[in-house]
Amino acid sequence: MLSYQHGYHAGNYADVLKHIALTRLLSYLTLKEKPLFYLETHAGKGFYDFRDRQAIKTGEYKKGIQQIWTERKKAPSLLQPYLQMINQVNLHSELRYYPGSPMIAINLLRDQDRMFFCELHPREFEELNQLDTQGKRVHFSPDDGLAALKAMLPPPEKRGLIFIDPAYEVKDEYKTIAQAVQAAYSRFATGVYCIWYPIVDRFLVNKLDRGMQAINGANRIRIEFNLNDPAMVGMTGTGLWIINPPYTFAEEMKTVCSFLKNYFNSGHATFSIEVF
Repeated sequence: MLSYQHGYHAGNYADVLKHIALTRLLSYLTLKEKPLFYLETHAGKGFYDFRDRQAIKTGEYKKGIQQIWTERKKAPSLLQPYLQMINQVNLHSELRYYPGSPMIAINLLRDQDRMFFCELHPREFEELNQLDTQGKRVHFSPDDGLAALKAMLPPPEKRGLIFIDPAYEVKDEYKTIAQAVQAAYSRFATGVYCIWYPIVDRFLVNKLDRGMQAINGANRIRIEFNLNDPAMVGMTGTGLWIINPPYTFAEEMKTVCSFLKNYFNSGHATFSIEVF
């Protein structure tokens, strides 16, 4: 299915959490001079305007990044790389533009690193393909991201971050994503994998969880952030599975989530970080 367009949801609380997590992973993986391979399976268009009709229609960013933006001076230092990128694309103090994960990766990765972004939706890909690559080693593909897992792994760099951020439009995706990650891990067991998922139906999330837990020999972290808002319909929380996380990652994300829960449905939001 190709109906999903992320512009309706850009900058919401789920984006904030996963993009901070992405900056933490990339910051750690670029401490070494050795080249890194970055593969993103569901890239979207990579850059968003909150004056766009999609963002105006839902206004989700107002309960997401806007809550943090107005209080950014209070944010812990771990959030600074993420907030600095948002600041760079907003010349004035007004929050209008938002960098998606492709723009974040291009900004944080280096000349020696290699990036491969997949996006199936034709209109989303058309805009993604116009993203400024800053002269770095970037390739944009209109092909299926899960197929790229088979074709691109293991990478010659022998170091990599695989960022998997599907729409989960089809219920089977909770199962097929887990199967794709299992197959990818069997070929590239030293890679770092970051898999996002929405918490809409716990029965479906459990399918993904079982698949992640079935990966033998991998160090794994599961992060969940729940708004606990009984009035909400649809996605009530957001989650991340990280395979082969940096040793500092769990503690860093504990600091991050502790800060975010003061702004996203404050007084009710909860989070959990589990190490497997």
